[in-house]
Amino acid sequence: MTKILTNPALLGWKMHKGAPVRDDQGAPVMATETPILIREEFDQVAALLASQSRAEGAVQHSDSGALLLRVIHCEGCGGRMYLNKSSGNYGCASYKYGTHCPSPATVRATWVDDYVTDEFLKAVGTVQITRVTEIPGYDPQPEIDATLAEFEEHQAQRGRQKSNAALAAWQRRADALDARLAELEAREKTEMRREAVPTGRTFADGWNSADTAGRRAMLVDAGARLTVKRGTKGGWRTLDVRRVEFTISGDLDPAIEEAAAVARDLADEQRNDASPASDSMIQLAGPRRAASFPVSLRSAASRP
Repeated sequence: MTKILTNPALLGWKMHKGAPVRDDQGAPVMATETPILIREEFDQVAALLASQSRAEGAVQHSDSGALLLRVIHCEGCGGRMYLNKSSGNYGCASYKYGTHCPSPATVRATWVDDYVTDEFLKAVGTVQITRVTEIPGYDPQPEIDATLAEFEEHQAQRGRQKSNAALAAWQRRADALDARLAELEAREKTEMRREAVPTGRTFADGWNSADTAGRRAMLVDAGARLTVKRGTKGGWRTLDVRRVEFTISGDLDPAIEEAAAVARDLADEQRNDASPASDSMIQLAGPRRAASFPVSLRSAASRP
């Protein structure tokens, strides 16, 4: 599949023995007017395949059903915490990797799962989900590198021609490749850009309709992180919130701040609506009657 997706034939180029067929100016000869991919898309696919190849060696964990995988971290060492299905707890896994944690943390999974759910929806539940569309840029460097490699391979054949005709043909191809390199070097690089398109659905809508894997992806994509401190001994029946710190950092920061500002404004409006208007009339309660107690007006000195 990788060979297919990185074959320049997808660009509509006519290929021969793995190399593009070129015209007199060194440009690839097109085999079709409607290629499957344009150059920008072709380079983007190659970059994605390269990143996927680097990620193939990543360690896979058996607790893939855990909501907070890659989200929950131990405060003692900063490492990830993993779910122990038999105990139902997230725990620091430093001992598994031969590292020392001065204060390994363990916490009940249901407690922190519910806590993160509440905090996440409180922060971003009303924020609209956007679909990010990537508009490919253009970088002439990949084609420059490929053309230069072809030119260097052609240069290795220099001096092996026995006839003037072969030497002239060799020179024409060398000139064509050189001309193509000069043209590519003159092209400007344009950066890829992203456009966010609203979907009309909020994060609360997406959360309620997603499974555990989908919810975990929402947390990871949002940059959510939960740090857990080591607990104190005792018969805890609920989560001690002093042990945890939940943060969200990333592209959602502006949207979270805007949602929080809107919530504050609504709260202020509700408080103002509850206050009486300046021209309204209210009936005040009358003064309470003093309690009646038997008292003596005569002092002890005046008593007979």
